[in-house]
Amino acid sequence: MLYHVNVYISTHALVLYTYSDICYADHERSPGSSHVGAGSFTIYPDEQEGDTHCHGFVFAEDDNDESSLYKANNMFYVSMYDHLRNRGYVRNVPGAPMCGCLEQMPSVDRSDCTQTSHSYLYSFNYDASNSAVTAAVTGRKVSFDACDGETANDLESKYVQMANDGSIANQEEEFGKYIVGRNDDGESQCPGAIESFLERKGIHSNRR
Repeated sequence: MLYHVNVYISTHALVLYTYSDICYADHERSPGSSHVGAGSFTIYPDEQEGDTHCHGFVFAEDDNDESSLYKANNMFYVSMYDHLRNRGYVRNVPGAPMCGCLEQMPSVDRSDCTQTSHSYLYSFNYDASNSAVTAAVTGRKVSFDACDGETANDLESKYVQMANDGSIANQEEEFGKYIVGRNDDGESQCPGAIESFLERKGIHSNRR
């Protein structure tokens, strides 16, 4: 399971920074949101879902890693501050949570990505009586930036980067079930992902 990847998806008619193409929503992934029987799903061929934005982040397995230390801050920044307050993104994909671990979310072609960094704030004191200087950490500043994978601001690229450097277990095949990618021409690979999903359900389309 991809516990170290969190994704936020919103559908709306607002001006979008970057678009995502929803392939399908498998309602078995999030029964608490869909409230429907096992086996139900919704497919979105030909970008019928309309304007959609997907945004996520990845955090390391090491609890002391910067990405893990500030994962809650990152979630709040992306979902509440950046998207809700600043952009007004407030609608979930029907039958899916607005925010959740990757394996609970609909399959999409791509996702934006935010990562954290921090700097310490210090206080220095000079004691003239003994010429001693003392320093203390008084706080820290957390910054939120576009992910720095091979493709900037791209969740898949950041996931591959962290898997390659050993920060997280490499589950690229599993990851590809949820972020299906785009081809070399920049076109969504959702059509093939939808066909494969329907075939696993025993449904064969005549759209070839």
